[in-house]
Amino acid sequence: MRQMRQNSRLWDIAESQWLLLELVTSDPTLLQCFKVIEATCLSQGVHCRVSGSAVTPQFQRFLDEYYTPFCKSAIVAMFTYGFVPWRLRKVGRGDQVPEVLPPGTFTWHTEVGPEEQEQLGGGRTKRKREELAGCVAAEDRTRLVVYRIRPTTGGLREEDVSVFITTPPTLDVANNSMLYATVPSPLASILSDYKNLREAQKRRSHADAWNTTARLISTFKPSLRVEDNPSQYLMDFVHENYYAPPAMGQSLFPPFQAHNVWQREHVMRRQFMEAPSNHHPEVYALPRDHDIIQQPNLEPCEDLVFLLEKFRHDVASLTGIPYEMIAGKAGGGHETIRKTMASGRIFTANMHEICRHLQGLLCRVYCSAYGTPLDQVEFALVPMPRLEIETVQDLKILYEIGALSPDMVITLSKVLLGDDHGGAKRRRRPQQLAGASGDAKTSPPARSV
Repeated sequence: MRQMRQNSRLWDIAESQWLLLELVTSDPTLLQCFKVIEATCLSQGVHCRVSGSAVTPQFQRFLDEYYTPFCKSAIVAMFTYGFVPWRLRKVGRGDQVPEVLPPGTFTWHTEVGPEEQEQLGGGRTKRKREELAGCVAAEDRTRLVVYRIRPTTGGLREEDVSVFITTPPTLDVANNSMLYATVPSPLASILSDYKNLREAQKRRSHADAWNTTARLISTFKPSLRVEDNPSQYLMDFVHENYYAPPAMGQSLFPPFQAHNVWQREHVMRRQFMEAPSNHHPEVYALPRDHDIIQQPNLEPCEDLVFLLEKFRHDVASLTGIPYEMIAGKAGGGHETIRKTMASGRIFTANMHEICRHLQGLLCRVYCSAYGTPLDQVEFALVPMPRLEIETVQDLKILYEIGALSPDMVITLSKVLLGDDHGGAKRRRRPQQLAGASGDAKTSPPARSV
């Protein structure tokens, strides 16, 4: 019994892995969240400084060509696996560029770190422990739990792939779950909801296909006596004129009621075919004492609206994006505005956290590609903030992080402080000012914010 349950758990984990890969590569809601994060974190570009000096314009174009797509793939990997599996590959001109392992090219799990296994023994030989230590980064060897990946395609070896951890790993948290055993992932909690939503959509589609397909359902209620033969009702003989030839001057066929069920079908089909019409219906004659009943409609009991809204809310919570940015803002009002502003500040903090992860990853990639010490390389990613301005202090913060230019700051400060009197006068008296253009005075200097 225990072995059967273990096999079932292994099957659930394998199914959840492929369900996770399907989710992050094809679900529109999650893909929209990834696009929002990419547009926010990478809108200002990737900037690098080596030994305190900015890179050349040629290398900056090289960063925009190869490192920016690498950051987009790394964002997806952060939320899919909790780590970024990457390697260096060579392009045509011999340069080494980073690449995130595509989904489906490796499997992963969590296990006890190499140093902990050396202390506990773990039943491993010394050679196996050395191989495991070689597959884990030096700064991660002292972790109690580490991620372990195994490439399955391309002839890659485990030691050829580097792992950058963004979410702390856990050990067998959901493997023995009573609900659904899942692969270790930050999105593991929504896999069952995604599966239920997909199954509910399929069942509703099958029910709709059944309800819109024509089907004939007949009932048989014979009105015969005990001494009658039931087979005669199926043949539907009415009287002895079944074999009677057509009379002189009449139709080719005997009277309509003198035919059995198959001959009546032939008569009706011929009448429809001879009639001048573009529509030729299919008519079937039922035997005597048979009737057509209405087909019952299938009505699925799942509430698709509830399942979809719950799934969207869960995706927004796990990716750190306000739900209003996915499904649109709710009704107006002071309470809605307050919640939107609060969620916007949380969203900005989450984007700064993702940018910090990307900066650390890019520094390790650059040092691995060019052999530069880690303390001499600095990458800068400035997320584009949401322009929520309430006070002059918010305007000052946006200017300091580079989100606004000096001209935009001057214009917005005049609007906020109500200092645009000249524009109001021009709107009030356009003709008078046009006639007195020669007496125009010099405008006062703009205020500095």
